Amino acid sequence: MKKGIFVGIAAMAAAAAAVIVLSGPAYTSLDKSGKKNVQEAAAEGSLERESKENEKQADIVIIGAGGAGMTAAVEATQKGATNLIVLEKMPITGGNTVRATGGLNAAETPYQKADGIEDSIELFVEDTMKGGKNLNDPKLVQVMAEQSADAVTWVNEIGGDLSVVGQFGGASVKRIHRPSDTSAVGPMLVNALNAKLKELDVPVFLETEAVHILLNEEGAVTGVQAATKGGEPYTISCKAVILASGGFGANSELVVKYRKDLDGFCTTNHSGATGDGIVMAEELKAGLVDIDQIQTHPTVNPDTTTMYTEGVRGNGAILVNRSGKRFVNELETRDVVSEAILNQEGKTCFMVFDQSVRESLSAIEKYIGQGIITQADTPEELAEAIGVDKDQLKATLEQYANYQTGGKDTEFGRESMEVPLNMPPYYAGLCAPAVHHTMGGVKIDTATQVLKEDGNAIPGLFAAGEVVGGVHGANRLGGNAVTDIVVFGRLAGNAAYDYVMKNGGFTEKTMKAAGEEEAAQPEVKGNYKDGTYTGTGKGNNGDITVEVVVKDGSVTSVELTDHHETPGIYEAAEKAVTAAIIRTQNTTVDGVSGATNSSNGIKEAVAEALEKAK
Repeated sequence: MKKGIFVGIAAMAAAAAAVIVLSGPAYTSLDKSGKKNVQEAAAEGSLERESKENEKQADIVIIGAGGAGMTAAVEATQKGATNLIVLEKMPITGGNTVRATGGLNAAETPYQKADGIEDSIELFVEDTMKGGKNLNDPKLVQVMAEQSADAVTWVNEIGGDLSVVGQFGGASVKRIHRPSDTSAVGPMLVNALNAKLKELDVPVFLETEAVHILLNEEGAVTGVQAATKGGEPYTISCKAVILASGGFGANSELVVKYRKDLDGFCTTNHSGATGDGIVMAEELKAGLVDIDQIQTHPTVNPDTTTMYTEGVRGNGAILVNRSGKRFVNELETRDVVSEAILNQEGKTCFMVFDQSVRESLSAIEKYIGQGIITQADTPEELAEAIGVDKDQLKATLEQYANYQTGGKDTEFGRESMEVPLNMPPYYAGLCAPAVHHTMGGVKIDTATQVLKEDGNAIPGLFAAGEVVGGVHGANRLGGNAVTDIVVFGRLAGNAAYDYVMKNGGFTEKTMKAAGEEEAAQPEVKGNYKDGTYTGTGKGNNGDITVEVVVKDGSVTSVELTDHHETPGIYEAAEKAVTAAIIRTQNTTVDGVSGATNSSNGIKEAVAEALEKAK
């Protein structure tokens, strides 16, 4: 439970890094320019002409404020970078990272040793290569495994929390490191990175889209063309660029282009994961690798596209079909489990667990708050509630308990069976596969340099995160994405720093963080009764309660007094939606892309409150 005070319009709290300004206005305020959109402007050449008139300068430009981009920014700044900027096209930082629920895979860590877990770099590499069907670049996998333990240490040093070790699919041993409160890893990591960026005074442009990466005649990076939400173009000259713009899982056209069999699949990705970085890299003749390797996550609620973390299965949950029978080793790799689900009636299944699993993983509370988990006192009642054969489900659970007690799953070979699943109440969630991760992307070397199709590096261009191909091969293991972004994000930050030092060094900071925005004021007169009113709406993870103050007939402030929204996501909605309501004095305002459910919940809650003020 969190309480977010919002009087008028305050800063985004810790969820977003500082919005920055270049010689004056903040980019996030330039949304009323009336200019054509970025693509239209670029096509007719006006973007290039106008951006030259708005030239700015930095030493390193990082494209994307997801986990990899923010990690790179922190690492480069900690090393000594002084004139660095991060561009993010979305209104919030975090990208897909904020949606990560599992943890960070790492081998030979102190936490494993404390739990008596025997692991090794070699076993980590072996599991990852096997999971990726040996399509992975072994050199990249080796680097990821070797630096994984340091990644855990680094996250904890910047204020994160990775101290509990668990089991995930595809891993031979317990290797995934998670927060001590068993909450989702993504919000924890994004909050830690945002706080560190703020502490280091690293400027981040929100709602600012990188459009082209610029090279000189020798083929080296010289800058980035970017545009604000309203289409205001800028050219930012720089010595190095780090491409950390994410994958293309939310771009259905690109997904189907490379995998026609995924036509019609929903996605777990945030709306900004559209492959922009891959397009920009292709313009430079960068090589692409494994571009048709697209992973589906097996356990996604098909109605809300909420992804159930693999920790639920890792902590003991089983999968049953519409007959109430198990049909797969639940801890197999994602591609195997996804295919098995698609072979069942309705191409869906149910994830079933008990109270002991619920108590072991706080992330489950989010799913319960969303209303996508069915609860019952007995297996028979649960079966009736979800529409499966009650005798079969009871028999399935009894058989699984016997397997767990005996230490051997003779049906499907599941090795990790944490609990016997016999502690009431019982729970079930509907599952179907959805597009989750794009393993393919830009080709890099172990120093994160982007390579052209001929294998030569593009001087000054580095890449990290889901925009990169080669790390995961044909299938990414759960927990490896967070390892990927931290390990290669840090490497990219270091590499860009070293490159700048070898090419003239760093200059004085030219971009400054904007101060907090002034509180929003009514732009029209409201027609409400003075007083303080409360209302409740349905948010992303449950109810949102607000307190609305009306003074002199107009709404003057809104306070979120109770909610369960995801840190790193809801703050953008809290900021923008509440400010818009205050300015317009009504709730028919735009929501925030990437925080749609939180936006709608806030609007619904304020609308209910204002009904009492009529």
